[in-house]
Amino acid sequence: MSTETNQDLLKDFKQATYEEWREAAEALLKGAPFEKRMLTKTPEGIVLQPIYRLEDVAELKTSTDAPGEGNFARGANASGYLGNAWEIAQEQPYGDPAVFNEALLKDLDAGQSAVNALLDVATQLGMDPDQAEDAQVGECGLSLATLDDLKVAFGGLKADYLPVYFQSGCAGLATQALFSAWMKSQGLDPSKVKGGLNMDPYGVLASRGKLPASLNALLDELSLLVKQNAKNSPNFTSAGISGIPYHGAGASATEELASILASGLAYLRAMDERGVSVDDAAAQVRFTLSIGGNFFMEIAKFKVARILWAKIVKELGGGPEACRMQIHARTGMANKTQLDPYVNMLRTTTEAFSAVVGGASSVCVGCFDEAVRLPDDFSRRIARNLQVILQEECELTHVIDPAGGSWYIDSLVEELAKKAWETFQGIEKDGGILTALQSGKWQETLTATRASREATLGQRRASLIGTNQYPNLEEKPLKRGIVTTPAFKERAREAAKLRRASNDCASVRKAYENAADDGKVGILVDAVEKGATAACITQLFRSDAVEESLSVPLPSWRLAQNYEALRAAASKYQQKTGTAPQIFLANLGPLKKHKIRADFTRSFFAAGGFECQYSNGIEDIGTGVKDFIKSGARIAVICGTDPDYMETVPALAESLKTAAPDMKLLLAGFPGENLEAFKQAGLDDYIFVKSNNYEVNKAYLEWLGVL
Repeated sequence: MSTETNQDLLKDFKQATYEEWREAAEALLKGAPFEKRMLTKTPEGIVLQPIYRLEDVAELKTSTDAPGEGNFARGANASGYLGNAWEIAQEQPYGDPAVFNEALLKDLDAGQSAVNALLDVATQLGMDPDQAEDAQVGECGLSLATLDDLKVAFGGLKADYLPVYFQSGCAGLATQALFSAWMKSQGLDPSKVKGGLNMDPYGVLASRGKLPASLNALLDELSLLVKQNAKNSPNFTSAGISGIPYHGAGASATEELASILASGLAYLRAMDERGVSVDDAAAQVRFTLSIGGNFFMEIAKFKVARILWAKIVKELGGGPEACRMQIHARTGMANKTQLDPYVNMLRTTTEAFSAVVGGASSVCVGCFDEAVRLPDDFSRRIARNLQVILQEECELTHVIDPAGGSWYIDSLVEELAKKAWETFQGIEKDGGILTALQSGKWQETLTATRASREATLGQRRASLIGTNQYPNLEEKPLKRGIVTTPAFKERAREAAKLRRASNDCASVRKAYENAADDGKVGILVDAVEKGATAACITQLFRSDAVEESLSVPLPSWRLAQNYEALRAAASKYQQKTGTAPQIFLANLGPLKKHKIRADFTRSFFAAGGFECQYSNGIEDIGTGVKDFIKSGARIAVICGTDPDYMETVPALAESLKTAAPDMKLLLAGFPGENLEAFKQAGLDDYIFVKSNNYEVNKAYLEWLGVL
């Protein structure tokens, strides 16, 4: 048996230096600038190198610390997922507790390992269904007004075996009261229940632009929960800090990190002002990060989040355990599409993988159709099984730090940490996250990032498959499935009214106000057990609440939405006229001469919903003009080779314009020094690889009256 090692196999080969590698690369570039072709600048302002070496990480601490040690770059726990796999914490975004329960139990039986109850807007704001707008009741979240609602939603649930997380928004106290009353009814010991409330007034203010009470009042409520749960339910966290509103407004990885760090620091300071130690406050917060589509950047983002949060907590005097960051990861919406929606399955695959490699504590994979409709059993199963496959087939639970030893990732972590810390310090210099949002300065920063990403997409320097690249004009729209029915909403409203009418909240309020802090939650639980609704509970401590608002809330944004508006208009036009917006391809000569540019043109305009009539090669100008008139199109694009353009375009353009003066004539390719001559002959425009695809499509749809 051979005992030859890899080193032995390489002994006869000279080790190449970086300089030799670069010299070889420049030779292959044939004169193109190395920096322009081989270096990549990201939206975070980081320049990616084409190759990374051991020398790049020789001085980096992230490559030497063990998992669970130092700055936690390599994971919050020494054993990674070996001891405990990440939690598969899928959402069931249904308003009706009965529908929610059916989906939850089905998903738990098929691999989900944590409950992740997203509450509807009414519940998150502390309102009963009859007090809220129709769109706030049961839409994309569970409607909880009474203990009976929770009993239905959690029927058959074993909360002593499974973590239970709520996305409670501003309704932490009411949600805690409902859940505590439910636990009592099930005979559960709160000290042994794991999960969290994720009460996040900072995130609600940023995303909605409005709070149901002042931020200070909500932080007072949150401090009660933090003190209560730190003492009695240490594994059930109270606070949440979410990057979702910022990611959904277009933030880069740097900006999302800076947002959550600034929000987290504001939370720690607020808890300190209310007598909560940094150790208790840090242990009682769970962060949520969105997962974007840049695979390696997202891995680095999770590592950097742990590094910088540990740095902040340590600076404030927190101990080693308090420095361990708890991170829930949720696939982002910014890059999800309504067009060609099945491609979203592929996007969420890489995203979930990057979150796991980055060391997330729990993961929710959004369903492929969530930009269009509420998910059905099929879309939930695909999203859930994606995580099950990563655990059981890809065996990612068998490796403590899958990215360990990657010179590229370690270098990227170092660069991203510097950029994120600088951005975070900028927010702090401006007065903190609240001041940055109130002044609108942070919104302006995110708007600029968002505009840059839209411009890059419009110029097709970035791709969204099925949207600005490889669009499928024959796709069938997804059919609407599960909805929150008007009948359910009406039942919920009537039930809440009856419960409030039969409960005397005024007497409970007096007892609540006179109780010591450690007894207040108990009074709320007792009221819930006697039938008080969530709104009744909320009014015990918000009877004189004054709303707080921002002048400019963060938008809920998707990168594809501008293109989707074009396609929607083109589809509506087709329904009205019987045909999609038409473009005639005036192809010159045989197939081999015009195919490349004709295919480019067809793909270019399909992104806007145009249908291209692919003509046979034009051999004479008269036939070409007749074919165009016969097509019924009002726009033509000449496709061919540059030599053919010089010979044919002037005469063809003049003849087309004479036959149809109101037509628009374009050229596929850059005309160069011939542009003025072609324009004098009748050419209106040209398209080539540097054209702004979105703006060109929009302009010609407007010209046709489609938009």
